Amino acid sequence: MKNKKRLFAAGIWIALAVLVLLLSVMCKNNKSIIDIKVPDYYSLSEFYFDGDFNEFYRDSYDWYQSIEDKEGVYIVNTSFYDYEVLNGWKENKVYHSVPDKAFWYFTVSPSYLKQMGIEISAKEISDAQNGTRLYLIPDTLSENESEIMISFLKEDAIEKADTSNIQTVFTVKQDVRIIKYTPNKAYFTWPCDRGQAVTDKAPVIYVCTSENMKYFENESLISTGLDSYVKFADGDIVRKYTENSIMKKYNTKFTASSAIYIHAAKSKLTDKGIEKVFK
Repeated sequence: MKNKKRLFAAGIWIALAVLVLLLSVMCKNNKSIIDIKVPDYYSLSEFYFDGDFNEFYRDSYDWYQSIEDKEGVYIVNTSFYDYEVLNGWKENKVYHSVPDKAFWYFTVSPSYLKQMGIEISAKEISDAQNGTRLYLIPDTLSENESEIMISFLKEDAIEKADTSNIQTVFTVKQDVRIIKYTPNKAYFTWPCDRGQAVTDKAPVIYVCTSENMKYFENESLISTGLDSYVKFADGDIVRKYTENSIMKKYNTKFTASSAIYIHAAKSKLTDKGIEKVFK
């Protein structure tokens, strides 16, 4: 009987310890969300036109190319490749080399890379602007992980590069450069789905410019909402580069990221906790 009581008491203590640990983790996670500060950029939320999408793609590309070096103009889009995605690639032999660990993939303009606090040489930026497909991989990867990631990124970059309707320097020359960087903080992930992490300490980064894009990026410039690519620092910059531009005929509307996230949270597309990021 005494042994049973001891076992019962031990079970209670273990349960309490687990509960305290879970609450501690939850509090820490909640605090980390509240402490995150991100720019409340304006993202494309709506457009309307009646015509040829290829023309729309070309116009949006020409428009972005004309403003990409202006202050307050950014590209930022993120994807999380989890184990399910990676296993699917392996099983279907989509790529010869597939990373074993899940990872975040950021597509960012040089201007947003600067906002992230990541510095690379002016030559690397210049080469990217002149058509070299530039990737940054974290130096936290092991040698084997780095080799696999490099092979994967090169293969993914070249895949169907020459099929783009919009020719860039990259689609013609197909030069790829991959360098390492040292992560120095947790980076906001711009999550699109419920349960995704709000920050990541070591994303893989594609430094995107108008001349190193292929079909996937130049056709994604018209993506809206949480999947948007083009972002502006504030409403004044939106008006400056849209009101009298080629995009005016498409009735584009740009909305603050905070409003898009709060709406998405209410629609149960993202966690409601994302609202705290913008408060």
